[in-house]
Amino acid sequence: MAVKRILLIEPPITRPNDFGADKVRIGIVPPIGLAYLASALREDGFEVKIIDCLVEGFLEGRDYGEDKIRYGFSDQEIEKAIRDYTPDAVGVSCLFSAKVYDMLNVCKIAKKISPDIITIAGGAHPTTSFNEVLKDKNLDFVILGEGERSILELTWALNGKGDLAKIDGLAYKENQEIKVNPKTKFIHNLDELPLPARDLLKMEKYIRTSSPHSGIRRQPFTSMITSRGCPFRCFFCVIRYIWGGVARLRSPESVLSEIEYLINNYGIREIHFEDDNFTINKERTKAILNGIIERKWDIAINSPSGLSVATLDEELLTLMRKAGYYSISLAIESGDKDILKLMRKPVDLEKAKWLIKICRQLGFKTKGFFILGYPGETKEQMQKTVDFAAKSNLDWSLFFIATPIPGGELERLCREKGYLVNENLDHLKQFYVANIKTPEFTPEYVEKLRETANFEVNFKNNSNLRLGNYDRAIEDIGEVVRLYPNLDFAHFYLGTAYQRKGNLSLAVEEFKKTLGLNPNYQEAKDELKKYAKPSSAKTGN
Repeated sequence: MAVKRILLIEPPITRPNDFGADKVRIGIVPPIGLAYLASALREDGFEVKIIDCLVEGFLEGRDYGEDKIRYGFSDQEIEKAIRDYTPDAVGVSCLFSAKVYDMLNVCKIAKKISPDIITIAGGAHPTTSFNEVLKDKNLDFVILGEGERSILELTWALNGKGDLAKIDGLAYKENQEIKVNPKTKFIHNLDELPLPARDLLKMEKYIRTSSPHSGIRRQPFTSMITSRGCPFRCFFCVIRYIWGGVARLRSPESVLSEIEYLINNYGIREIHFEDDNFTINKERTKAILNGIIERKWDIAINSPSGLSVATLDEELLTLMRKAGYYSISLAIESGDKDILKLMRKPVDLEKAKWLIKICRQLGFKTKGFFILGYPGETKEQMQKTVDFAAKSNLDWSLFFIATPIPGGELERLCREKGYLVNENLDHLKQFYVANIKTPEFTPEYVEKLRETANFEVNFKNNSNLRLGNYDRAIEDIGEVVRLYPNLDFAHFYLGTAYQRKGNLSLAVEEFKKTLGLNPNYQEAKDELKKYAKPSSAKTGN
């Protein structure tokens, strides 16, 4: 069949009841990857539409099946959207493993409408796990890694102008057998790509509801990608399977042109660079930052996926602050140098300490990323990581559980050594549940340590509470309360921050909310006693 109309879909999010938005937040950001594909297809003459089933649907969550919650479009709404557009092909994004079930469900709905609709998946999980996803009868093709050229070549082949066997970076089925053409070719000059087709996105909805994974300070907000790939080879990371092992960088002129477009067309006031390693080339980074400064653009900037300790210095940080950066997230990962070597993570811990000090001096909100439960790690080494975070004066420390991402080196190591507790762990839970057991530790130990570290470092011994930066403490803990309103201890320490600042009425309000969630929270009871009005003395005649 001829392929002329292509529908690109960002699937909704379906989770078990015990993994609802009150426990694990729902991130809402524009699907820039789909927008890049749409631009490439449209430029080649295809009719293209993008549907984001999450942002265009019901975001409060509703029951799905017996024990799940659906955020975004219902199955009926997905079916109606596909029927209304009558596409020849449906391409579905699956950036993370947790979205694989929703991706396959969209394919199932498409095939229910018509078995002639071609279904295509792309993203990190299908790329590293194409054998797994192509076992599903409703999925026809997987685009491996970078997709702009591969999807064009696929559509040409489906229109009789090419050979599937010669398409770089494609997995598919032939007579029920899975075939794969490895990804070997990448776009070296990213400036050749048209800008992502944001006009096909409902940008006003993202502006109203955006909830990126690091929070935002200004609206309207959007995200950008200025490079692809990373030259580092961290053992736990699968980025090189997606983008290749070499960093490919857009020119400063191209980046600045896109920023100008976003400001002029959408009034954007905050931009998140979602690169894997934005500062990998110092001179390019400086050129972008200087361009922003010279044009006097008043924008807030963040790189929420983290920045490399190895690529930062005081000169660059100073320039980043001047250009509009307000937050720096450092990918430190471990407080033990031997574990860093196991991870192949190029982090100098002394430099990391120095960078944190410089960041605080420059006024950045400074975060650190840390991994617990890494194979080969001892309990003592894990505690060194927690201690490093506690003593470093970071504004916030994010503790992650070591996760064997499907298709990556860490997963292969864990399978070879028999470290996986559950070899078929539900993808929905894999990033939140420890699944590695070694002679040194159990999953239960890692989960408990992570929970304790988060409480002790970010709340009980919060650096800003300790250093007297109460406004920053209120901002950070208040954001947690906004995202997770049922955390009793978050309300208590927000109340503590208000109390130390001298705003007693708000402090009392938060202490009361703490007891509303947990009537046995003794510290909240003790604090409220201090502000209880004494009862009037009874007088007699």
